[in-house]
Order: sequence, then C-alpha cells, then structure tokens
Amino acid sequence: MTTYPITTSKTAGDSRLCVEGPNGPVTVNVEAIKQRIAAGLRPVVDGGNIDPVQVTKATADLVGDAEMLLPVAEARYKGHAGQVTLGLDSLRRRLAYQRPDPRLYPLNAALCAADLARSCRTLLELVTEPVDPHRVVLSTW
Repeated sequence: MTTYPITTSKTAGDSRLCVEGPNGPVTVNVEAIKQRIAAGLRPVVDGGNIDPVQVTKATADLVGDAEMLLPVAEARYKGHAGQVTLGLDSLRRRLAYQRPDPRLYPLNAALCAADLARSCRTLLELVTEPVDPHRVVLSTW
C-alpha cells in the first residue's frame, strides 16, 4: 500500500495524495478535508448560535469524506487485529445511523458533526501516514 503526492493541481491550499485503495488508486485532497474537519469542529457556545444549513453541509461533507477514506483505511489495516480495526468497524456502523435534524436539535447536530470531524481526522491520519500494526488510536470513533 503506497501513498504518494500527485502534482495535477496548482491551486493554493490544495495538496492531493494518491493512495492505494481496495479498488485501485484514490486521490485524497488533504487540505480540503482538513478544512471540512475544521468546519465540523467549529466551537459551539450554545444551541442558539448554530446555523442549521452550515451544520447540514458540514455533516454531509464529512460523511462523504469518511465514506471515501474508510475503505482505504480498512484495506491498509486489513489483517491487523486490534483497536484500529475495531474502530473502523464501529465507524462503518455509525455512518449508517440517522443523525439529528439541525433545525430541530441544533446542538445535538453540531455535536454529531464534531464527532464525525474527529473520526475523519483519525481516518486521514490512518490513510496518509505509514501503516503501524501497533498503532493506538486515542481519538473517539
């Protein structure tokens, strides 16, 4: 399983990596994913300051990122028992859960987006860093 930078993009703030996925190469725009993670982790003081449209977009973007990164991480850590594979299984199940409606439950939806952002951050690390069979994942899945 290899990871290597590609140079197809000349846009500022656009760093793409090509990683081997289960069905061939997958292009990962690291900077774009990091920006979506930051949007999902936006501090929330109270439920009244949450824009449902922004939370809906952040959640949809993060679910898309997780669905793209998850098979690559699973392929990279296939055959490695331990916390990483258990976390990947757990995340796959959680992606199928129904998430709270940001218009009805804005704070819950924002917390869900933040949880997805942390999971995407962990997935991005698993996909872009060298495989470590003894890796311990300290963030939540």
